Amino acid sequence: MATLAAIAAGAIAVASASASTHAQAASSKYSVVYIPGLTGNPFYSTVACGAAVEAKKLGDVSFSTQGAATFAVNAQTPIVEAVTARHPTAIMISNDDPTAMIPPLLKAQRAGIKIINIDGDLTNLSVGVTNIQSDDLLGGQEAGEEMAELTKDAAGTVLIEDNSPGYLVSEQRRNGLIDYLKQHDPKATVLPIVYTDNSVATAAADVRAAAAAHSNLIGVYTVETNNTQGALTGLEAAHLTGKVKLIGFDTSSPIVAGIRSGKVSADIVQYPYGEGMLGLQDAVLAAEGKKVPREQHLPFVVATQANINTATVQKFIYKTSCSVPV
Repeated sequence: MATLAAIAAGAIAVASASASTHAQAASSKYSVVYIPGLTGNPFYSTVACGAAVEAKKLGDVSFSTQGAATFAVNAQTPIVEAVTARHPTAIMISNDDPTAMIPPLLKAQRAGIKIINIDGDLTNLSVGVTNIQSDDLLGGQEAGEEMAELTKDAAGTVLIEDNSPGYLVSEQRRNGLIDYLKQHDPKATVLPIVYTDNSVATAAADVRAAAAAHSNLIGVYTVETNNTQGALTGLEAAHLTGKVKLIGFDTSSPIVAGIRSGKVSADIVQYPYGEGMLGLQDAVLAAEGKKVPREQHLPFVVATQANINTATVQKFIYKTSCSVPV
């Protein structure tokens, strides 16, 4: 079981490309643009920071970020099209949909732009030179192990909250926990998956409803930031904080506070800063005609109240500010 921890405390402001960025790109040998799943999210903001720092370190690489405020294909697609029209050396992208984002990215690739997928691949593996992410299935298994330990293998029900169906990343996170509990904690019954459309309020309401309908609720597993925040308030409203174990995936300021207080029992924390660094490195390597691995997994850690403040976790901390502009 992982024993380290990581924290996140908010998001870095993610700006659209500016005139100064265009000027920098024109004077640099390589230009790389990161398109996040949405702006204002601590995970994506930390990816951007890692890439920006690496670009400065490498030199002769201009880096910028351009994204939409909502997580939606119809919001991300015009961003991709606008960036493609500027013809950068590479696009780093956290795709809002593994299938629907293929056409605009295929068009960019055919125009000679290198595509670096971050935190989730496309269903067409010919689009993109690499995909960089955590091993989400393993992360789900770690969550399952934590759930079994925290509930002491007690009989009861476990609720899983996800944003929406059809996303491989969250599906692997769910299946990892489900498979682990089936094999190692058969007395736990996983309830039907609840989809919240990334709404904190819906996640809170669904937890309250599950608690009312299932007096034997012993655990809640949330596979995205907003669901964890919603579940946290939902359990508080139902007066079940601590009694029902809450395990999340990814962090934010409220989640970190919840871990420190013990209201969030455990949280699976990825390494977005490292994903940004590696993505920028691979963009340059691909532009130079060098081969990069098609699939790359970075580590994650399990954050708990016992280890949240350890010095070892510092490299996993989601950034609230960045040492260079992003």
